[in-house]
Amino acid sequence: MKFVKILTAVAFAVALTASLAVAADKKAPPGKVAGCCAKAAKDGKACDHACCVEAAKGNKNCEKCKGTNEEKKK
Repeated sequence: MKFVKILTAVAFAVALTASLAVAADKKAPPGKVAGCCAKAAKDGKACDHACCVEAAKGNKNCEKCKGTNEEKKK
């Protein structure tokens, strides 16, 4: 009986740790980054389009370049 309690406690701890790890990964900003900005980030640079620079100042994605600022609704 003691073994079952210990096993249950360990399983609960593992499940709790895994759920917290998954929740931590989902703190990415909502929306979709524009293609030009994603390509520039891949190269280690910042996008130099004037519209993207303006949007970045407001902590947003450039909607003119087909980025979105709203999270997808499920």
